[in-house]
Amino acid sequence: MVGLFGTLGTATSGMGANQIALQTSSHNIANTNTDGYSRQRVDMKTTTPYKMAGVGMIGTGVEANGVERVVNDFVRSQVRGANAQYQFYNEKSDVLGQLEDTLNEPSDNGVVSQLSKLSDSWTQLSKNPEMGTSKATVVETASSFVDTVSEMANKVGQLKTDTTQNIAKTALDFNEKIKQLQSLNEQVYNLNSSGETPNDLLDTRDNLLKDISSLANVETSIDRYGRASIQLSGQTILNGDERNTLSVVVGNQAGKSSVAKDGDTTGGTQTLNEDYPAGTVLLTKSDADNNPTYAKLDVTSGSLGGLQASVNEIQSHLQELNDFAATVAKTTNMVFTDGKQSTSGFFNIGDDPDKYAANLKVDAAIIAKPSLIPAGTTTAAGDGSRALALANLNDLKLTYPMSDSDLTANYDATNLTFKQTEGGSSYADAFNNIVTKNGISKQQADNTSSAQLSLLNQLEYKNESMSGVSINEEMSDVIRFQQGFQANARIISVVSEMLDTLINRTGV
Repeated sequence: MVGLFGTLGTATSGMGANQIALQTSSHNIANTNTDGYSRQRVDMKTTTPYKMAGVGMIGTGVEANGVERVVNDFVRSQVRGANAQYQFYNEKSDVLGQLEDTLNEPSDNGVVSQLSKLSDSWTQLSKNPEMGTSKATVVETASSFVDTVSEMANKVGQLKTDTTQNIAKTALDFNEKIKQLQSLNEQVYNLNSSGETPNDLLDTRDNLLKDISSLANVETSIDRYGRASIQLSGQTILNGDERNTLSVVVGNQAGKSSVAKDGDTTGGTQTLNEDYPAGTVLLTKSDADNNPTYAKLDVTSGSLGGLQASVNEIQSHLQELNDFAATVAKTTNMVFTDGKQSTSGFFNIGDDPDKYAANLKVDAAIIAKPSLIPAGTTTAAGDGSRALALANLNDLKLTYPMSDSDLTANYDATNLTFKQTEGGSSYADAFNNIVTKNGISKQQADNTSSAQLSLLNQLEYKNESMSGVSINEEMSDVIRFQQGFQANARIISVVSEMLDTLINRTGV
C-alpha cells in the first residue's frame, strides 16, 4: 500500500513487533530465578517491500518471525555427562563411607584390637595352664571377638540389602521420569506440528533430561519435532514408538533371581531362572503376549551406576570378611582338635561359606564350661603348649582364602604349627587389607567426585552465561523496545495529523 495509509501500516507493524519483544523481555525478567529457564529472543525481519515505479523498492515495515530460546545444545549435553559422572562417584563415596564406619578401624575396640587381646589371653593361659580364671578370660575375649565379627558381617550384609533397595528405588524414579518425558514429547510434537514453538516446554524437557542423566548414563538424541529419544548402554529406553523400563534384581538364591519389576518392591517380586547377582539392572520389555522379558544392562554412571558399583564392592569385602573369619576359625580349630576338625572345635562357623563371619561363634559347650579348654597336649602339670601354639597363630602368615585341603597339608600336628606362606598375611594384616582397600576406593571416589563437581560447576556457569537471564541486559532491551514502540506511535500521530490536513483542509 502506498501513501499515508502505507506509512500507517508500516508504523503499526513496528508497534506490534516492539510490543511482542517487550512482552518477551517481561517474560524473561519474570523467570530470572526460575531453575532451568532459557532466555528468549524475538526474531524480527523486514516485511516484503513493494516496487514503486520511478522510485524502486519501498519498505513496508517489520514482523516478528518467532520467539527463540537462547541455548547451546552441546554445552547442555556436556552438563548432562558431567552430572552423570558426579552422581556416580558421589553415591559410591556415600555408601563406601558407611562401610568404612562399619569396619571401624583403627579403633580401640575393633577387630584388630580384639585379635590382639585374644592372643594375649592364650599367652596368659600358656603360662598358667591350670588356672580356671585364665581359661575363663580366653572364653571372654574370644566371645568379644566373635561378637564383633558377626555383628560387623550382619551390618555389612544389611548395608548391601539397603543399597540394593536404593537401586530399586532409583530405577523406579528413572522409569517415572521416562514416562514424564514420553508425555512431554507428545505435547512438544503436537505444538510443533501445528507450527507453534513450545519454548517453555522445551526448557522443561531439558530439565527432565538433566534429572534423568543424574540417574544413569543415558544417550540422548532430539528429532526435528523436539522429541527426545533415550538409550542406555546401546538399548532403547524411549523413542517415538517405544518405551521400556528398568527392573532390578533384589535377591539371589539357589541360582534363581528375585526381580523387582520396574523397580517396584511394594507389589512383590518375580522369580527368574537366570543367576544374576543382587543389584543387577535389567532392561524390561513386553513380548507379543504382553509378558515381560529381561536383559542385563551395564550402567556405568549416574546414581544407578554408583549404587551398583557399591553393591559389588560391598559383596567383595563381605566375601573377604568371610574368608578372614573362616581362616581364623579353621586354624584355631585344627590346633585345638589336633587337626581333626576345622569348622568346629573352639569356634563354630556353620556350613554356609557365604555366612562364615555372620555365623562365627564360640562353641556353646566351652562357653558353658571353660575348663574344657585343653591348655596343653598332655595332662602333665604346667603343660601350656597348645595354648602357646594358639597364641602364636596371631602371627601366622597365610594366603586368603585357603582351602581345607591346603590347611591340612600345611599343618604339622607334632609341633602344632602351620607352614608359613611366602608373601602371606597375618590375621591382622588380612583384616587391615579389607579396610585399606575400602579406604582407597572411598578416597578415589571422594577425589573424583570433587573433580567432577568442579567440572560440573564450570559447565553450569557456561550454560548460565549463554542461556541465563541478565537483568541489566533485559532492562536495556525494555528501554529500547519502549522507545521503538513510542517512536512508531509518534509516526502514527504524525500521519493522523497529515490525513486531517489532507481531508479537512484541502477539500480532498
